[in-house]
Amino acid sequence: MATVFEISANMAMFRKPYTTTSSISYAFPPPTAIAGLICAIVGISNGSHIDSCSANYWEKLKGTKVSLSICSNLEWMRHSINFWNVKNPKKSPHIQVKHQFLRNPKYRIFVAGGIEPSLRHQLEKGYFVYTPYLGVAYALANINYIGTYDSEKVNTAFVTPDTVVPWCDDLKLGNVVDMGGVFKEQVPFQMDNRRALMKSISVLYPPTSETKVSIIEKGSLDVTRCGEHLVAWFPEW
Repeated sequence: MATVFEISANMAMFRKPYTTTSSISYAFPPPTAIAGLICAIVGISNGSHIDSCSANYWEKLKGTKVSLSICSNLEWMRHSINFWNVKNPKKSPHIQVKHQFLRNPKYRIFVAGGIEPSLRHQLEKGYFVYTPYLGVAYALANINYIGTYDSEKVNTAFVTPDTVVPWCDDLKLGNVVDMGGVFKEQVPFQMDNRRALMKSISVLYPPTSETKVSIIEKGSLDVTRCGEHLVAWFPEW
């Protein structure tokens, strides 16, 4: 059983952790961001009111697996944001930091196992506990509940998932030119309760929302059919 919902906003930014002065965004919410979004909807506190480094919801996510598809073409915009100059305020009280944002992003999120029943309950009622946002607090998310579907295992070697594809060592891609190109990127997958990175994962995704990643040998990749969608799942948390 998989619960499906869509998230969208006027803007989003999922900052790559290795960027400092100029903040650069991932093209989609990595699994760590999806984890926070799910727990915001369900209402699991991260404990940051006690300790700003806390992320106490990870225990509640055990046994949960997720996937996502990019539903809108990637559009980027860049802005400079004013910050307090805490290092040398006497020289200048503010500094301007360049940020890269996604414009009008839209994603479809698939969730199965673990916390899925609690998430489905909240989405069916049509409300969330904590305010959901896309990466930054000023990018408020619109939530659209799609439904719940049975997951049918796909046993064929050749697949063209509708989602971002987690990389597996025994996975074999089709002709990249015929696909119109494909991006590969390393994204954070799981953190501990102190927000320290525990695991990252490589992913493949197409350059546009109209194209798909063609896989001629899926190997150990977990692929199921959820309604009309062919879903490539990230590993369980």
